[in-house]
Amino acid sequence: MTNHGKREEDQDLTRRGALGALVGAGAVLAFGCGDDSASGMSGGTGDASAEGSPGTEGGTDAGACTVTPEGEIGPYFADDSAAGFNRSNILTNLDGTNAQTGIPLTLDLTILDSGQDCAPYVDAQVDIWHCNAAGVYSDQASEDTSAEQWLRGYQTTDADGKVTFVTIVPGWYSGRTTHIHFRIRSTYSTASSTSDGTNTTQAFFDQTFIDTLATSVAPYDGEGQNPTTNASDRVYSTQTDGANVLVLSGDNTNGYVAALTLVLPITSSGTSTVMEGGAPPGFGDGGGPPGFGEGGGPPSSQGSG
Repeated sequence: MTNHGKREEDQDLTRRGALGALVGAGAVLAFGCGDDSASGMSGGTGDASAEGSPGTEGGTDAGACTVTPEGEIGPYFADDSAAGFNRSNILTNLDGTNAQTGIPLTLDLTILDSGQDCAPYVDAQVDIWHCNAAGVYSDQASEDTSAEQWLRGYQTTDADGKVTFVTIVPGWYSGRTTHIHFRIRSTYSTASSTSDGTNTTQAFFDQTFIDTLATSVAPYDGEGQNPTTNASDRVYSTQTDGANVLVLSGDNTNGYVAALTLVLPITSSGTSTVMEGGAPPGFGDGGGPPGFGEGGGPPSSQGSG
């Protein structure tokens, strides 16, 4: 696949490196709100993993029901609500072509409702989108990928509030750390506007893990090491305050599985205060409080990624 020129707000970016071969499926991990433990993340290229505890690396403290902090919607959201986008495996275009290559990643998501004692939220539409291993998004004129639909899709939560997506570990692009976007459409927010950032958030990866990929694991090493770390990324450090770091189980050869619990309504403050109509204070201004926009581009109603 040809890497296209990339736009981070008004800043033109370039990509380099070829994508490697797709590898096999990962192992199993599951945890959520109220679980007592979670498997650790393997940050290297082998099979090793470390034990973690709830409430760290994106987990949820046992018995807690704290709503998920907001992460901006960014400029690459597309309202892909057509029936074909309702899928678990998002590796390809809707017609099955142009499968994206990289380390396999299976995401098990659980959506809970803080307004209902943290009960599973049934029938919420969970949208997911992220860049490929070279840092390019599909379905974007600015990326010259308008005819592509890979690494995008949605599912509706089941009776347990769960959905699963099969994808790859993303790459990176200038101004942002490695991340995955989520949008949860529910009674708290049903809007499909590309500038409405309510009930959106982003998931992240352990810094050592993504540094290792960027320097020693194909195809990610074709891009080199990202100068934007988690700590210097405005969404990670300022908006989500380090939440939603995926705990991975598996290895770079066979792929990874991660579980993440998202508690509605997602808010910019990470509190459960909800205004009439379901929108917390400050929503409607483009997906982030005033001042978000530094660290990768000029201020924007959508941010930059």
